[in-house]
Amino acid sequence: MLDLLYKIGDNWRAVMLALLLHGLVAALLIFGLEFFHPGASKGNHGQSIVEASVVSTRDQPTQPPTQKARPQPEPKPKAKSDQQTEAARQKAAEQKAAEQAAQAKAQKEAAEKAAQAKAQKEAAEKAAQAKAQKEAAEKAAQAKAQKEAAEKAAQAKAQKEAAQKAAQEKARKAAEQKAAQKAAQEEARKAAEQKAAREKAQKEAARKAKQKAAQEKARKEAEARKKAQQEAAQKKQAAAEAAKKAAAEKKAREAAAKSELRKALAQESAGRQSAANRKALAAYKSAIEDKVEGNWIRPPGVSNISCKVKVKQLPGGQITNVQLLGSCGSPAIDRSVKQAIYKSDPLPAPPSDNLFQPEIEFTFRPDQ
Repeated sequence: MLDLLYKIGDNWRAVMLALLLHGLVAALLIFGLEFFHPGASKGNHGQSIVEASVVSTRDQPTQPPTQKARPQPEPKPKAKSDQQTEAARQKAAEQKAAEQAAQAKAQKEAAEKAAQAKAQKEAAEKAAQAKAQKEAAEKAAQAKAQKEAAEKAAQAKAQKEAAQKAAQEKARKAAEQKAAQKAAQEEARKAAEQKAAREKAQKEAARKAKQKAAQEKARKEAEARKKAQQEAAQKKQAAAEAAKKAAAEKKAREAAAKSELRKALAQESAGRQSAANRKALAAYKSAIEDKVEGNWIRPPGVSNISCKVKVKQLPGGQITNVQLLGSCGSPAIDRSVKQAIYKSDPLPAPPSDNLFQPEIEFTFRPDQ
């Protein structure tokens, strides 16, 4: 800021000249605009304002007026209008002169103000220089005082630090002595604790050994009891298995004996049934033989006939086929035997259904 003021003070003539030139340019612009547009400052002087109003008729509905009607001024004579224009021009010229006078006065006042500002500036610069010199002197005095105070403070600080260092050294030595004593006490305490710990560990080891021996003894006794119980259980189980095996063997022998008995009885019954069936089958075949022989017509001069015959039949005794397993002596006899068998259809029924056979073989011997 001071540098800027110094620069302005050195070039005050150029500054004043620039201000005057700017003022003149502004005045020329203002007056030039007023001169070329005289009507802009006249307003409505020299012009007549006519306001129209709407007059309502009887045929139209009555409505409130939207604008207040003003009386229309009567037209003035032309000579009076020229007089008014001339008066307006004189008034504009007077106003322009007044404005020029005001501008000149303003420029004069601006020049006076600039001179006053320059004087104030010079006074301010001198005051600033005096103030700066005073401040510099005060700062130098303060710096000197601060330097002396700093030196005194440094000396006091050095003395204080020396005293503190001596006190700290003394305290350190006392602390080292105290720490040595404490270390000795701590060593003694640790030795006592180690001794007590060893004794305690020995007692604990003895107690654990005794406890372990008791536990081992109890374990062995428990194992012995468990082994005895297991052996007793095994013996009991073996006895039970032996008894169970003996009972099973006895039961198997009894079942085998019963099975053999049932088998023998079944065989005996089957033998009796087979004998009965054979007897009934023989009687059945004999009945068939008797019926065939009864239906046989002996050819002349034939005797001692004997031949085997195979007959196929249905469950009702109906004959489906007849086959001679050997000739009965001659074709005529063979034909006579076949005719006798077909003539015996249906054959006699068996005594029971289980004796029915679809194929029957028998020996045809009518002479025996």
